[in-house]
Amino acid sequence: MERNDLGFGQKSSSNKARFVTPDGKINVLRKGQPLIRPYDFYHSLISMSWGKFIFLVSLSFFISNLIFAGFYTFIENQALSSVNHSSLLQKYWDSFFFSVQTMTTVGYGAMSPISSWAKIISSVESFIGLLGFALVTGLLYGRFSRPEMKIRYSKNILIAPFKEGKALMFKMANQRSSKLIEAEVTMVLIANKDGNRIYHNLDLQLNKINFFALTWTVVHPINEESFFFNQTEDSLQNLDLEVVILVKAFDDSFSQTVYSHSSYTYDEFVWNAKFDTSIFQENGKMAIDLNQLDNYTKI
Repeated sequence: MERNDLGFGQKSSSNKARFVTPDGKINVLRKGQPLIRPYDFYHSLISMSWGKFIFLVSLSFFISNLIFAGFYTFIENQALSSVNHSSLLQKYWDSFFFSVQTMTTVGYGAMSPISSWAKIISSVESFIGLLGFALVTGLLYGRFSRPEMKIRYSKNILIAPFKEGKALMFKMANQRSSKLIEAEVTMVLIANKDGNRIYHNLDLQLNKINFFALTWTVVHPINEESFFFNQTEDSLQNLDLEVVILVKAFDDSFSQTVYSHSSYTYDEFVWNAKFDTSIFQENGKMAIDLNQLDNYTKI
């Protein structure tokens, strides 16, 4: 069934970059925006990877203490008590650890501000530390509590024998132990034809299941109504096609509807093959092996 648009426009271009990356991100670059975007600050901190987030928080903490240590070191000759003045480096080193104690409100008591300026600076630093840790705590909660579906998709999409004909199919599985209920999947084909971008909804053998507990092989039968009917490998290659996957389900852990996206380009098509099973029984229970999700056998 043909559809008007998927949100990427009708006019085709010479750029053959995919619209949706395999990890579900929309492959769109926004240019012409200011370098500092306060309206995007929270979203960036929530959506960035855990590695980048931890690195950014650690770097901010380290740089802040370096700056305040410089204030304590150079603002006055005797700003802090019990500071080793044997060298400027040693004085800065002691000031740095006093700054860490002040920002984290630990306060071991070995050092303390003795000048008026040092007392003012330490008060400001304590306030900034309280705000900073409150902000990081809120971000950590937001990152942990953000509803997100973790779906693993097969690396390839197959054109395989199906009943009396053929079908387009891929596999997916829930990587989390959470229960996904009323899962729905939509497949949309994007192709370039005569300089225009066309969209087709691909009818599925089964587009909804009640419990997404095991692997799910999503099948689009290639019949007379299918876009792939009578298509060959060469004809499809010239269309610069992309199959976009949209998955929606209700996550019982978050009590919210969650979404996942992915796509396959023609380079990820495999003809005349079928997926190997990745479901087996172990200790009286159904089990799935995610490492076997991508395995297929050529026919």
